[in-house]
This record gives sequence, structure tokens and C-alpha cells, in this order.
Amino acid sequence: MTDVRSHGIVLHARDLREADKLVTVLTRTGGKVTVVARGVRKQASRFKALVIPLTLGYFLLHSGKNLDTLIQGEIIKPYLGLRSDLTRLAYAQYFCELCDAALPEREPVPEIFDLLVTGLEKLEQDDSSARVARCFELNLLESLGYRPFLDGCLNCGGGGPFRFDREQGGLLCPLCTAGPQAIPVSGAAVAVMKRFLDGGFHRLNVCMVPQGLNKEIERLNFSLLARVTGRSRFKSLDILRGLEEEIK
Repeated sequence: MTDVRSHGIVLHARDLREADKLVTVLTRTGGKVTVVARGVRKQASRFKALVIPLTLGYFLLHSGKNLDTLIQGEIIKPYLGLRSDLTRLAYAQYFCELCDAALPEREPVPEIFDLLVTGLEKLEQDDSSARVARCFELNLLESLGYRPFLDGCLNCGGGGPFRFDREQGGLLCPLCTAGPQAIPVSGAAVAVMKRFLDGGFHRLNVCMVPQGLNKEIERLNFSLLARVTGRSRFKSLDILRGLEEEIK
């Protein structure tokens, strides 16, 4: 077995036996790995803070047949700015849940690791967490090979008004048959989605996304993400919706 040295982000962790934790880490060089962190629940453990979810660190792991073992590590950034705000924290957890659900074990995906780091950084800085989330969702879909087709009708190339068909992954015009799950989509939503895909997080703060438009794009994005991940619910989204209801 070999040792792996890599930057990584802790996606989630759960208790294992009396003093250990089972930790899921998205590493830059080795993809998503499941790690046993022995003794980290003991008060004196020097790795206690390293395995907290949303921690960016540098990890030394011993590769096992099924599970890796944490040998050494150091914290690079604990994202305290996210932990101090419930809404930002819930969105950050959502990003991690998406990556965990979408990625297989031990498949290197450095572009998705970089996307997650950038997304967390933008969550700390941007005054609209929802805008950051919509951009993250779309760019994650592209990195996974599921970029939605938004340059006209994917069947005939015709113009709108469009419906979005998640099974085909793109827009359909009124003359082309849409599936029963096809969702109406506005021209404004298509324009914003294309901007987020083509420009990523670059100058994100100058793109205004009103609440109604955000909800429309969220619905479209999630229809694809549910298909890609096989999941229709995420715990972090339930938390976000609860926070939104409290604000109302």
C-alpha cells in the first residue's frame, strides 16, 4: 500500500467506535476517499479540528484496500466566515453534499476540487449566497459532463419560447415534443445560466439575480442534479428552506 499526500476538503464525518471517526475527504489528487481517523474524538487528539466538515487541509493518508487511514495533516483554512453565518453554512454544506453524491470513490477530479474551493471562497465573500449556489450548480454539472444545452432547441435549433427537458438535458422549442417532465423556462433564466457557465465566478457580483429568477434557475438546475446524483432530497436544502421560512 502507498501513502497519499494531497490537499483535501472534509465533506462529512461520522463517529466510528468509541474514539474514531469515519471521514469523507475530497482530495485534489486522489478524488473522494473514505478515511479512518483514529482517536480523533479524544480530547488530546491533534487532528480533532482537521476532520471537521468544511475544513481545507493538507492530508497524509495511508491507502488501504477499502479505507484509507489518516496519518498526518495540517489545517489550511477552516472557513470560519462560513461557520459564523447559518445561511452561508447551509449553502456550503449543500456544495459538499452535492460533491459527495455525484462523485465515485477514488476517481481523481482536480477540476471539481478546485470548483469546490472557489465556491466556498465566493460564499464567504459574495453578498448573495443563492447567486453563488446557482453558479456552482451549473459549473458542477459541466464538470460532470452534463452541461445543459442552452443555445436554442436541441432538436431543431429553433427559437423559443422554450421548455427545459431534463431527460435530454436542454431546451426544446414549441414545435418539438417535450417530455412530460419538461419545465417552462424564461429567456432571462437562459441568459443568466449561459453567463454562469461561460464566465464561471468571474465578476459574479455584477450579475443581479432577483428572487423569482433565482428560484426558476434553482428548479432547472436541481432537475438535472437529481438525475445525475439519483437523489431528490438533500439535508442541507431542507435546512435552507427552513431558514427562508423564518426570514419570511
